[in-house]
Amino acid sequence: MTQDATPEGLEAAFHAWARGLNEGDLEAFWSAFDDGAEILDEDYPWRMTLEEFKDHIDFHAGGTGLWEHFKWIPRELNVRVWGTTGHVSGFSTFRGKPRDAGFRQRFMGFTQTWYHEDGKWLQVCWHQSPLLGRIQGASPS
Repeated sequence: MTQDATPEGLEAAFHAWARGLNEGDLEAFWSAFDDGAEILDEDYPWRMTLEEFKDHIDFHAGGTGLWEHFKWIPRELNVRVWGTTGHVSGFSTFRGKPRDAGFRQRFMGFTQTWYHEDGKWLQVCWHQSPLLGRIQGASPS
């Protein structure tokens, strides 16, 4: 499937990527990342390579991971494109049910950098952080 180097094309690529995560289609999720991508995730304090991030997600969700189910819900998207460089930012809600007990809900801001090559958008950077300054005590421990 060819994705145009337009804001609409990037937004479609973004939604396909998010759908892959939420539906457990990790092949679709991972295929949207460039091999040299950097990820700053909200529950890990250091920058990760793609391979480190795969290990991190597998720990949480793979096989008998820590999560029974979860969903990452993007909100208030801002999609910009300059030539073959794209930027997606917004807010998100991560909600889920760990296997041990309880329910988790985190509100975050995120930014992503993408580039367009050979008819496809690839993500090279994803940074998401909780909105602790705005919302406190929203997730029971």
